[in-house]
Amino acid sequence: MPVIPTRFAVEFREVFPLGAFVLGVEPSMAFSDNPGAAKMQERDKETGQLVWIVRALDANSEAARFGAEFKVKVTADHQPVPPPAANGFPFPAVEFERLTITPYANNKGRVAYSFRASGMGAPGAGRAGKPAAGAEQKNAA
Repeated sequence: MPVIPTRFAVEFREVFPLGAFVLGVEPSMAFSDNPGAAKMQERDKETGQLVWIVRALDANSEAARFGAEFKVKVTADHQPVPPPAANGFPFPAVEFERLTITPYANNKGRVAYSFRASGMGAPGAGRAGKPAAGAEQKNAA
């Protein structure tokens, strides 16, 4: 039986034409229905790598109408390190590597989506144009 893909590769610049900024990075904790269970970091089902949540800000001021902050789940063996901030900006500019988008219907019946990526780097560093595999953000559309 054929497998229906749920993650679709997208080019970073198509989704974020004006770029993005990193606000923070933290581990993504695995869900458990047992409240007494020990907290464990989530692992990617496809790669087995640890999952990290990167909070980011869309540089497009028009995106603020829908919420300019978004999250990307990055799969990596070690916590990703944002590129350094430049030109006096308080947050570093970033491009996500191998960006994917996963659409779904949220509990209110609205179409939403999440992002995954395999890494992140400084804009224009030749990283973001690769085919996708990996990071997740949830936004209602």
